[in-house]
Amino acid sequence: MAGIFGSMFGSKFPDTGKYEASQIQLREDFKKFQEIGESVLWKKYLELDHEIHSGDFEKRVDELKNKKFKDTLQYKQLKRFKELDKSKDIKTYLKVSKSGAGKKTEEILESDKFKRFKELEKYTKSPDFYKAKASSEFKKSEAYEAYKEFKKLKKDHSIKWALKSEKSSAFQTYKKLENSQRLTEYFELKATVESKEFKDFKDFMEDRNRFKKSEEAALLNEFSDLQKNRDIVWYIKTKQEKPFEELKKWEITFEDNFDKANLDQNKWITGYYWGKALMNESYSLESEKQLFSNSNVELRDSNLRITTQSETAKGKVWNPSWGFREKEFDYTSGLISTGQSFRQQYGRFEAKVRFNASYPFVNAFWMVGEKMTPHIDIFKSAFQGSKALEAGLITESKEKGLSEAKKRIKGASFTKDYFIYSLDWSEKELIWKINGVEVFRQTKNIPKEPMYLTFCTTLPEEPKESNLPAIMEVNWVRCYKHI
Repeated sequence: MAGIFGSMFGSKFPDTGKYEASQIQLREDFKKFQEIGESVLWKKYLELDHEIHSGDFEKRVDELKNKKFKDTLQYKQLKRFKELDKSKDIKTYLKVSKSGAGKKTEEILESDKFKRFKELEKYTKSPDFYKAKASSEFKKSEAYEAYKEFKKLKKDHSIKWALKSEKSSAFQTYKKLENSQRLTEYFELKATVESKEFKDFKDFMEDRNRFKKSEEAALLNEFSDLQKNRDIVWYIKTKQEKPFEELKKWEITFEDNFDKANLDQNKWITGYYWGKALMNESYSLESEKQLFSNSNVELRDSNLRITTQSETAKGKVWNPSWGFREKEFDYTSGLISTGQSFRQQYGRFEAKVRFNASYPFVNAFWMVGEKMTPHIDIFKSAFQGSKALEAGLITESKEKGLSEAKKRIKGASFTKDYFIYSLDWSEKELIWKINGVEVFRQTKNIPKEPMYLTFCTTLPEEPKESNLPAIMEVNWVRCYKHI
């Protein structure tokens, strides 16, 4: 990618505007990705996806599309009911039952009168009766009275009707079915097939458009619409491509976009940290030609602007041998740092910066802790001309003294535009990047203590008047921690 941009813009680094736009777009896409992932729309999609791809749902759809009424238990129930309803014995039972003859016959057969008749009938056929009948005193006997009662009952209309009905095949069928499992089955099936639920089910199963009218079809249509939804389509594609894996590793810890009217004093101090901490005053180093002045730091058009200019000023200078002394300066510049507000061990530190003049204007974005070493230059315009910068690390030990690991960075005209300078710092290594392109890597003497940020322009030598004023602008600065 860098090579493509380089051929277009005469640089080995991507165009800053396009690179930043791609990073902004990536962050916006990530935010959108997270919002969709937590949305009701996506949750509904997942619910439907889970539902319609379940075996139970697929079975229901298959049944709605292909199952016939004749394939159901209800069809078998209806078929069995029709068989019973057409059977001769059931018809006979229903006819006898409906006419009331069966019940009437049973009532007579169970009556005291009929029982008396049967009792007398049995008696008139007994040996005792025949013996009494052979006697000359028969007509005066109890046997004769019983005989007369029997004759009278035998002529009774209801008893004659019951005797005739009892012997009929219809009543025999009636009695056989009464309280039978067959008859119970018939009435249970009749109640079932004539119920509203059964009729509705039969109508539903015989409806050729039943699938189209079903809840399953509605769910499939809803899922199909969601599959075509632009956000869902984008989310699924993005989820498969996993473009945010690197972004997910970082959490922002410090940020300033310099879009207020004045510098945020809760974040920044102007001047070296120890000057502010000890004296609440700015100072310069013995080797520097400029004095740091608050008036040379301003916010303009959402940029932090550090101006280096020709200006007589009196201030303090620091020499390690004899300490502070007053000195007159011919130039003023600016410095800001987070020495009193923000320090971090490990992470990503980056800023979008531009400057219009290089050496002897040393524009720098650097980090340091409680002491002057270790010292990390994220970038420094340490060379003549506009096409080289320096990145590096300065450490110190009792055994080796000062140790420097630095690299001269080429590949662009750095005074012509903004560039995004970044440092990835971990326990194992330091990685410098410009517009996302790695330019230097260091794996030895990795700093272990928290460090703060500093932006400044210094003058180790006097500049040409024609190059003044020189301006360094910081559009934004961000720090992240690895999660």
